Amino acid sequence: MNILECTIKMKQETQAHYERLVEVAGSDELKRLFTLMAAAEGEHIEKLAGLKKEMAALNMDATGTLEERVCVYSPHMDLRHLADILRNDPDAYRHIEQDEEETIEFFSRLGDQADSNELKEICRMQAAKEREHLVMLENIYSFVEDPRTYLEWGEFSNLKSL
Repeated sequence: MNILECTIKMKQETQAHYERLVEVAGSDELKRLFTLMAAAEGEHIEKLAGLKKEMAALNMDATGTLEERVCVYSPHMDLRHLADILRNDPDAYRHIEQDEEETIEFFSRLGDQADSNELKEICRMQAAKEREHLVMLENIYSFVEDPRTYLEWGEFSNLKSL
């Protein structure tokens, strides 16, 4: 399988993992967070599929083949105990952030080990896209978390708590 097929497969597995997290999340906040993240992964998959179609139309191929065993998403959370993890860890998002950082590292290492310059460039491009995706996930987390975090200022005689 080529690099784009590998990436699409990994992203589909990631999206399925987020959907599992929605099912077992205890709080509405975590359910909302994981739902938005699954949707973001879906958008990412659509963009990659579009890129794959464009390359096929131009008779270009994502050069190089990868073994399918390399193209697997493996989350940091123990899948057998997801409900317990989410109940006891309100910052479960940090596990997902770590998974995304490892995906970036995966594509960076793959680019460093690639034989052809074309494959190196594709891997670097994919690592850059993953960095953008990580920023988007951080923004989703901030969006969900912001209503719960605010700072009260004592200026202008506003000393009463909301």
